[in-house]
Amino acid sequence: MSNKKEASFVKGAMILAISSIIVKIIGAVFRIPLVNIIRDDVTMGMYQTAYTYYSVFLTIATAGIPIAISKLVSESRVLGRTNEMKQAFGTAMRFCVVVGVVSMLFLFFGASWLAEIQGNVDAAPGIMTLAPAVLFMAVTAAFRGYFQGHDNMIPTAVTQMTEALSRLVIGIPVGWFLVSNGFKGKFVTAGIITGITMGAIISVLLMILFKLRKKSVDERLPQNDNKSRSRSELLSILLKIAIPVTVGSFVMQLTSMIDMFLIKNRLIDIGYTKELAEASYGIYGSYVLPIFNLIPSIIISLNVSVTPTISAAHAVKDTKKLHDTLLSALRIVVIFTLPAAVGISVISQPILSIIFPTMPDSVAIAAPVLSLLGIASFFLCASSLTSTSMQAMGKPTIPLITMAIGAVVKIVANYILIAIPGVELMGAAIGTVLCYVVITVLNMIMLSKIVGFRPKFMQTYIRPLICCAIMGVVVFFSYELCLLFVGNLISVAVSVFLGVVVYLVSMILLRGITKEDVMGLPKGEKIASLIFRNK
Repeated sequence: MSNKKEASFVKGAMILAISSIIVKIIGAVFRIPLVNIIRDDVTMGMYQTAYTYYSVFLTIATAGIPIAISKLVSESRVLGRTNEMKQAFGTAMRFCVVVGVVSMLFLFFGASWLAEIQGNVDAAPGIMTLAPAVLFMAVTAAFRGYFQGHDNMIPTAVTQMTEALSRLVIGIPVGWFLVSNGFKGKFVTAGIITGITMGAIISVLLMILFKLRKKSVDERLPQNDNKSRSRSELLSILLKIAIPVTVGSFVMQLTSMIDMFLIKNRLIDIGYTKELAEASYGIYGSYVLPIFNLIPSIIISLNVSVTPTISAAHAVKDTKKLHDTLLSALRIVVIFTLPAAVGISVISQPILSIIFPTMPDSVAIAAPVLSLLGIASFFLCASSLTSTSMQAMGKPTIPLITMAIGAVVKIVANYILIAIPGVELMGAAIGTVLCYVVITVLNMIMLSKIVGFRPKFMQTYIRPLICCAIMGVVVFFSYELCLLFVGNLISVAVSVFLGVVVYLVSMILLRGITKEDVMGLPKGEKIASLIFRNK
């Protein structure tokens, strides 16, 4: 990662990663009063059901747009087509508004039917409250893609943090007010959800302000648009990229919905009551999945940042830069997500106990499931990066096919495993692991065939894996030792700190981190001179 373009995408990824960490911290803070307001797992199931539907329709309205417009804008920039950038943005915005309005209306007027399908009619008010958020998030998606195509990740970062903060400072007080005044759980859930909708509205307003500032800069850029594509051509390209990406994302969201349906119904098949099955899904969706999604939600910033770099390199047929960027991005995924995944797997119960100290029974059920999903989080990150890379190269159909195959694997595994007594919720976790392993392997095979990308196995995977194994042992035993003298929170903090130190030292000693890796970071030359002083 030695050239400026690669350093630029790493800088952009770091901006988004920092914002994602802040978002997750806010989300963790949000979860604490959420659990205290929603005091039973059945009501939590209402919240999770409403949010699952929202996620599906949000995917339909927004999933493919940022990467599609980012690709178009970055290509136009590298080819010097300034007016084309503006046309691409306008075309994408109109498309987003239309899809957002249609999705919002369907979600709002179909809320009762959607809730009834899942056997949870009380989730309807929450679904209706979320409906307007889909439209505003669709508009925000168009803005984000435009700025990302300019290698400017700050607007995306700011709006992400705004949306998270809105949940906390608006949603929680509204929910608390409704609980204090004796409202039923379905209305409390809807009240908490208002924070999501208000966050989406505020994000659009902020994006308009960012765009007004950007407009004055664009007007000073040189115009070189002799070969600019027409609006109809841009729309065609936009749809060719956005539709497969959206369908692929929808496949995974649909899989989550089927997951929700299978967990509840297959548990009932082996003797669970409807209430117990709903509570089990509430535990899975509200305790396990947020932490499982923590690592991918942070590393997804790398996907966003790397897209314009890959698109530009592919547009000018610079194979070396393309391979270097892919390798740099993949190594970042391995170096950062693999130890995090191992850490979550090793101390899942202590982590959950910190977040949900008043729910020990639910934590006991969730912990082993989270331990297994820690493994899946790494493969989710790897599959996401490789899928995004192919989309950025104008090959969106391939990851669509691999995601569909992975989804089928997950559905089949879930159906069989969840209904096995003693496996139950663990079956859903096993299905998730298998799903993302299959997608990752297939994507790597296709990248090899398309652009000849074949990373060195030992350097890329084996050395970091050995270091993670050493780290995992240290984390486990240091936690158990500390627990003999201090409480859970301090024990977790000490074990995590020791794990980080051991991992970094072992990566340097075993040459899992190279000088080139460090040089690509902001201030990389200074850091490399300290770490590799004698090498």
